[in-house]
Amino acid sequence: MLKRIILLIFVIISLFSFSILFADTIIVDTTGAGDYTTIQEGINASTNGDTVLVYPSTYYENINYNGKNITIGSLYLTTHNSDYIDSTIIDGNQNGSVVTFESGEDTTAVLCGFTIQNGSGTHDLGNIRGGGIFIINANPSITSCIITNNIAELGGGIHCRYSNISLKNTTIYFNHAFYHGGGIYLRDDSIINFSSINRCNIYNNYSAKGCDFCSYEVLASDIIVDTFTVLEPDEYFIQTKPENNFTLDILNGWIEPVNQDLYVSPNGDNANSGLNENEPLKSISWALTKIAVDTTNPNTIYLANGVYSPSLTNEMFPLNCRSYISIIGEGEENTILDGEFLSCIIWCMFGDNHFSIENMTIQHGNYDHGSAIKIGYNSSPVFNNITIKESDPTCDRAVYCYENSNPLFENVTIKDNIIGMTPVYCVDSDPIFLNCIIQNNSTSSDGGASGGITFAYCNPIIVNCLITDNEANDWIWGKGGGLWIGDAEIINVTVSDNYASISGGGIYSSRNTSITNSIVYNNSNDQIGTYPNAELTISYSDIQDGEAGISGSGTINWLEGNIDSLPQFVGGDPFSYQLQPSSPCIDKGTPDTTGLNLPPTDLAGNPRIFNGRIDIGAYECQDTISINEPDTAFIHNLYLFQNTPNPFTNETEILFITADYERVEDYSLSIYNTKGQLVRRFDGNTHDFWVKTKIVWDGTDEQGRQVAPGTYLYKLEYNGNAVVRKMVRLR
Repeated sequence: MLKRIILLIFVIISLFSFSILFADTIIVDTTGAGDYTTIQEGINASTNGDTVLVYPSTYYENINYNGKNITIGSLYLTTHNSDYIDSTIIDGNQNGSVVTFESGEDTTAVLCGFTIQNGSGTHDLGNIRGGGIFIINANPSITSCIITNNIAELGGGIHCRYSNISLKNTTIYFNHAFYHGGGIYLRDDSIINFSSINRCNIYNNYSAKGCDFCSYEVLASDIIVDTFTVLEPDEYFIQTKPENNFTLDILNGWIEPVNQDLYVSPNGDNANSGLNENEPLKSISWALTKIAVDTTNPNTIYLANGVYSPSLTNEMFPLNCRSYISIIGEGEENTILDGEFLSCIIWCMFGDNHFSIENMTIQHGNYDHGSAIKIGYNSSPVFNNITIKESDPTCDRAVYCYENSNPLFENVTIKDNIIGMTPVYCVDSDPIFLNCIIQNNSTSSDGGASGGITFAYCNPIIVNCLITDNEANDWIWGKGGGLWIGDAEIINVTVSDNYASISGGGIYSSRNTSITNSIVYNNSNDQIGTYPNAELTISYSDIQDGEAGISGSGTINWLEGNIDSLPQFVGGDPFSYQLQPSSPCIDKGTPDTTGLNLPPTDLAGNPRIFNGRIDIGAYECQDTISINEPDTAFIHNLYLFQNTPNPFTNETEILFITADYERVEDYSLSIYNTKGQLVRRFDGNTHDFWVKTKIVWDGTDEQGRQVAPGTYLYKLEYNGNAVVRKMVRLR
């Protein structure tokens, strides 16, 4: 028996020695002193069990194990000197994933002792995945590496599908994923086995969801690390589906969240505290990472005017919205989020609620399903004083809302988007559009639906909105130049000058739609189109050609108060769709506005119900005031120019000129509100025959208080004569 045991031991030792004898160590050295100068050459020359030993240098290449169960290591492998991790770099040169395991490699496929950087991911299942390391159908071991400065759509640092990987003594930081898993993204039954002895570090990564860690349809994950971005991460840092499908074992937080408002400026510095306007941070994404969530006293990130973009402020889009944290710009026109046509700009996903995004322009986004804004999975953000414009024409949608999300769009302008399918697409959600302008958008001739907003299986409410100059051009689906709607309430909306190639130049209704107090005029083809099973209810509205302006075979409930009359728009910028004093739409809206969810003001900021009864359309005519003089520019040899800019936000200039050598002595310029109340007065005098005078009004009254948005009249009085014009102050 003893002899048999001795013989068995001898055989085992012999086999092991035989294996060692035939396992090679292949040297890679850029100086030419080794066997090869590139790592991939070493891999290609290796067989299972070999070691590819890499000497310090920066290797600009993208390596693939090609199914070989080999060890690739820096000199850290033999010396355990961590300096070799920093000095032995595999740089992907933005030419794909830096390291790829995709051919059934097992746990004896080892990557050890490298810095993995500058990767850009692998195309897989329609997305770009695994900026640093891409793993599919493999079970490799990664030890003592630094994975940093990589980028992808999914899994900026590591992406793993149908795989089981071992991760030890590895630091994953400052990687960026446009969509999910800035540090790590797992899906499809993948598992990461974190070492509890030689712990990893995962921190300061960024993505639209799950900045550091994201998993989808995987088994429960045990996240065991030494250092994570924060000690107690929420869904901003870790996103899993199913939710909370992980356990945490974290020893240290890389940063301590700041529980107060933060300030950001393009002229700031991310090394600043961000606690006040004098020490602003530079990027919004860093502020979102640094700020704490406080459900009892929500915090706000304040943005100074300027352009926030990847090239100017190192901004990482899409912004990962967080519940209870609002982002508020300094001004709609001058606080600009510019995606530079690289990605979507704002994501609100997986229950992002209790916050608003205000006072900014969002432009130049690029993502098929919401180039500017994507809202999904039970999220209910508020967008206020926002302009969304100029999305990448190759994209299908500028704004995408889906999966039981209920956003509020208030004072939002969506304009100048040329888009593949529809500028705004809402499905399985109940959005509200209040005081919005949808203008000058168009769809391509390939796959385009509505030129403005498309609602599918939604119950939207649209109030006080102007929808004009939009085009649905597709020759199969081009329906609803302004709106393609289902179960919707349309209240005090002006829909004009839109075009659809098939049906519903203004509105196309596919289900049950209610239209109240609205103008649908001068659209083509036809004013309203209907799907066969649609039911359309219209009351107190001005519809061109009446019932004859409605096409299709849907059911029409033509109720009381409807008219078919030229609306008599004022014409000319900026409020060309306001009503003239003689308009038949004035005081012709429903006598009872109970339950219509009307805001207190119209689209221009004027009182919504004026002179006792609401008008039809988005604007309330304000001409019945205590000033009896007409709005005129030239009386008695004096020209009173339109103020510039008009409308204005902060200040405006008023210019007048006398002519024909009429001597002007004392003059006064008075500003009134629509109630005829004096707001501000400017007095002056001159003895010249030719007068050119410019007066600047900063929007304050006689006591220096800022006046409310709305329409104002300015009246010039001189030598017993008077001239009056209108101007508008914006919100």
